[in-house]
Amino acid sequence: MSKMEALLLLSMCAGAFVMPLISRRLHLPVAVGEILYGLFIGIFFGDVFHQTPVVQFLGEFGFIILMYLAGLEINFQKIHQTRRTDILLYCALFVVVVAGAFFVVGQFRQPVIFALVYLTTAVGLLFPVLKETGLIRKDAGQSLLIIGSIGEIFSLLFITGFVLYFKFGLSRDSFIHLLEVVVFLVVAFVLLKIFQLLIWWYPNLRTLFLTTGDSSESGIRANFVNIFVFVALASLVNLELIVGAFLGGMLFALVFKEREQIMQRIGAFGYGFLIPIFFIEVGLQFNVRDFFHADVLRTAAMLTAVIFLLRLLASVVLLFSGLSIRLILLVPFATSFALTLLIATAALGLELKVLDQTQASAILMTAILTSLIFPALMRIIVRRLFSLTPDESLSIS
Repeated sequence: MSKMEALLLLSMCAGAFVMPLISRRLHLPVAVGEILYGLFIGIFFGDVFHQTPVVQFLGEFGFIILMYLAGLEINFQKIHQTRRTDILLYCALFVVVVAGAFFVVGQFRQPVIFALVYLTTAVGLLFPVLKETGLIRKDAGQSLLIIGSIGEIFSLLFITGFVLYFKFGLSRDSFIHLLEVVVFLVVAFVLLKIFQLLIWWYPNLRTLFLTTGDSSESGIRANFVNIFVFVALASLVNLELIVGAFLGGMLFALVFKEREQIMQRIGAFGYGFLIPIFFIEVGLQFNVRDFFHADVLRTAAMLTAVIFLLRLLASVVLLFSGLSIRLILLVPFATSFALTLLIATAALGLELKVLDQTQASAILMTAILTSLIFPALMRIIVRRLFSLTPDESLSIS
């Protein structure tokens, strides 16, 4: 490792430590602060970054951990307890968003990957916002998390489809790789069923996968085995590694209901080091000067507006669900800031050479704008529409 590479790694580690403190002072989401820090140090280390594999490895590993945690956060018990009609309506919400995304792309003759920008939904920032507002302890917050999780599953399916399309087109190779994806999903389903059967036969295995705080940290080790099993399977069928990580976390959440301690331990490790490195690395990939171009700012403002308007219009289908009007009003705001997956879209677009640097910069700027504007508006609406005193229960019916 050269001296400049060592200085880059030191700068990133220092930023991972300092930026949460600065971000809170500036009332910024920590992830946004870390991306901005990456943009800043990119002025000095932009050339060195592309020649430092260890930083790129740590960033990709951080993204894998982030997506695994996103899978772990899905509350399947709550989904199972939700009325089937409501689940279908939540899915219908995103079907309308997807249809609207492709309609907008067709009307404005934009690159087809922009549909991915419009339809992408993620719970990476939604979860901390719900915790901060206190909604996470209420039925309303759990409903928003379920809606966001369904949107994230939709998003990952479309990301996978777009990757196959841009890599192989509508060809025989594309069909073969689609079959490989189906095989991957079938193998994942079979592994889930085998695992559930083993847990039923040998209940003591739960301890092996959930134990934390002992000298061997068997629960943490078992989870990392789980992560890399699904990452390896995804790699074998040419899927994005983050899709494998997300599915691994999701299947673990299906099997184990009492996983709070594991989530806290892995979250402490991930958010303490690897995930901040990922966000800083994202900033390093871009040139800060690109963000001051009028085209980038104009495109980002347009993308931000369309993302919200599509969800606002699609929320009409929720009037037929069991949700209250005030909660339905909150849905467009809660599903409009997909920071991590928007970043992934920009990075994939550059990697697959279907986006130029200006378009990718506009998408990254959109990720920053949506994660600044909509969580702030969501907090204001929660304070106005929801009473969060300890004795009050929020009804969603």
